Amino acid sequence: MHVHALTYLPVGFGDHHWRADTATQPYFITVRDLRLDGRSDAAIAMLEHTFAAVRRLNHAAELDFIIAALPGASGAAVAPLGRDYALTVYDWLDVRTVPDPDADVAASLVARLHEASRRHPVDAVHDDFSIRHRWACEAALRELDQPWLEGPFGEPARELLARHADELRAALDAYDRFARGAAATTAGWCLTHGEPTGDNLVQDASGRAFLVDWESARVAPPERDLWQLADRANGRAPLLTMYRLLWDLAETSVYLLQFRSQHTADDNMVESWRNYQTFLPTRARWPDLLGAAAPEKHSTQEAEGS
Repeated sequence: MHVHALTYLPVGFGDHHWRADTATQPYFITVRDLRLDGRSDAAIAMLEHTFAAVRRLNHAAELDFIIAALPGASGAAVAPLGRDYALTVYDWLDVRTVPDPDADVAASLVARLHEASRRHPVDAVHDDFSIRHRWACEAALRELDQPWLEGPFGEPARELLARHADELRAALDAYDRFARGAAATTAGWCLTHGEPTGDNLVQDASGRAFLVDWESARVAPPERDLWQLADRANGRAPLLTMYRLLWDLAETSVYLLQFRSQHTADDNMVESWRNYQTFLPTRARWPDLLGAAAPEKHSTQEAEGS
């Protein structure tokens, strides 16, 4: 494939995207940063396994709302770029994020995905209920008495965590109890998208809806998708709570990893700081799980651009 024009697209969060124009058609290019995933070869293998499973289900069930990564000449959909990055290519579609995501649309696509994957089982990665980068969260909790000086958000992140450390520890313990129960049976599991709302729910000019960004697809309880569909979430309450809590803990863990690593106040880190303040498990965010919210003695320290 000869590319004659490459245009950077400032969309999404974390990964990097371009439009690649060839003589015959345009493509959407994604470059993923693997540096937060430890061993890059293991991260690439998991991505390849996941994208291959999604592609097989798409072909078997003819799910026209799936935008699957394209295989290259070798048959692989993931191309390493050095040790730290990986590239994937997609067909170009003129789409936009649904401005006010319609939960009915998302629920319909999720229902079709789950039902199709039960009719056409594929060899996909199974959810192991692990919290991504949990080790970084636990390391941060152990090192609250040491300054975090790797960048401008380090100390504000440490001070905020110190005020809510007991709540975070309690949230981790509660999650482990949920996960032990969820792992007891695989009955009813299916292929799940993992993030079927927000920026991953898009539509073309005709209003036709698609799901994009399948890197988090896993065989799991359907509640892994359903918890994000608000009042349309017709699932088992403990699992809906578990997955909501998993989201908060995984978000908190990755932001703590970023704040305790070398960083600057670029746009991604500013967004990470905002998200960290939102998703850090506190009594105010989880009153039923962690107890009633106590009055804050300190206001949240703003650190944007500091």
